[in-house]
Amino acid sequence: MKLSDMIKICLQNLRRRKSRTLLTVLGVVVGCCAIVTMLSIGIGMQNSMERSLAEMGDLTLIQVYGGGQNAKLNDEAIRKFEKIPGAEVVIGKASLNNIGFELTAGEKDRYKMQWAQVVGFSKDSMEKFGLELIEGTFPKEPFEVLAGQYAAYNLMDTQRPDGSNMIDRWSYMYSFDPNTGEGTQNVNPEIPDPYLNLCGQTMTMQMYSYEDYEKKYEQKIKVTGIVKEDYNKDYATSEGLLFMVNDLQALQKTVFPTSNTRELTYDQIYVKTTDIEKVESVESEITKFGYSTSSMESIRKPMQEQARQRQMMFGGLGAVSLFVAALGITNTMIMSISERTREIGVMKALGCYLGNIRATFLMEAGFIGLIGGIAGAIISYIISLVINLVSQKPDFSMIEGFGQWIQTVLSVMMPENSPVSIVPLWLAGFAILFSIVIGLGSGFYPANKAVHISALEAIKRE
Repeated sequence: MKLSDMIKICLQNLRRRKSRTLLTVLGVVVGCCAIVTMLSIGIGMQNSMERSLAEMGDLTLIQVYGGGQNAKLNDEAIRKFEKIPGAEVVIGKASLNNIGFELTAGEKDRYKMQWAQVVGFSKDSMEKFGLELIEGTFPKEPFEVLAGQYAAYNLMDTQRPDGSNMIDRWSYMYSFDPNTGEGTQNVNPEIPDPYLNLCGQTMTMQMYSYEDYEKKYEQKIKVTGIVKEDYNKDYATSEGLLFMVNDLQALQKTVFPTSNTRELTYDQIYVKTTDIEKVESVESEITKFGYSTSSMESIRKPMQEQARQRQMMFGGLGAVSLFVAALGITNTMIMSISERTREIGVMKALGCYLGNIRATFLMEAGFIGLIGGIAGAIISYIISLVINLVSQKPDFSMIEGFGQWIQTVLSVMMPENSPVSIVPLWLAGFAILFSIVIGLGSGFYPANKAVHISALEAIKRE
């Protein structure tokens, strides 16, 4: 029997008892919707969890601190960490020690900066570390630096009177209740531009030791770019200056010429892994060297395990519905065989292979699963859309045109908007495939029963 003939017979038999076929398909649809909807809620919960963790810090970042004599934060440690499988970028961070400074910029040193956090990153590591530039370029030459996004607001205009010689950006960002003193963050505050754009500026850095305030040392630095604020990387990205570590070492040597700076040591070392799943293994290898570490893994792992357990629970509840649908398919196929006993006998008498007869009945069960799976996946997406619309309540009052309306409706499904329910393509495909497998599994016993019917007995039946 040709495959086309088997498909034709299969479709004819499904149409023969339309009501029964429809009810059986409906059972698969309900089961498919249940399992997809339940899993989609679990996926939505996991997505919200990961986004919350990402706001707390870089999930692939490990901070390494020094240990004993054999666990120093130096270049040798960086080389050891770089050899660990899964470690993508290893960066050392240092700062100025026991040195005060004042920065001036502009014509005739008009603008003065009396405070800024200064940190140094190992050479050529800033770009690898994931620092994002608002403007300018990364430092390449000695004493080229990056300025934090809001560092320019620390500049004081010496030609303005006291009390109005600085721009207080915080007063624009927050409103304070005069009675309670409580502050609320303003939405989209209009902060005026700083007095001077630091990008491209050459600044004079006057340094002194805390032991001798009178003796000053000067160093010219050039700001090559403005880095976007990212507390996950370092606070200096907000209001500080980012040097290369070699330059900080040179400044330290300038102020303290007799200090031992031959061995460069870091305050911290950052290890960035290739992906989240590598954090635990990389962190474990680092601790074996005697270093102490810190990462988001201790928070992420329990939360991920909890989310996985909820997904399994939701998926199990949905699977019960699909199991009930499987019983319905089995019942439908057994009834179909009972009604078509004579037809089976004729097929055998005409010389049809037993495998063809079995395949015909399995195909019917598979088609029921396929139709139910496709319909269930489509309906599940609609259910997910309704759940997200109800939970997010987007504002449709300002929408103009049908295209914008559709865009707003679909936006509630975007992972970046933290939807309650997410139906990825792989989940829809899995649901359809699982429904087909359930259909084939349910039709296996009836198909075998059809094969074992005696041809002579079957032909005799009315």
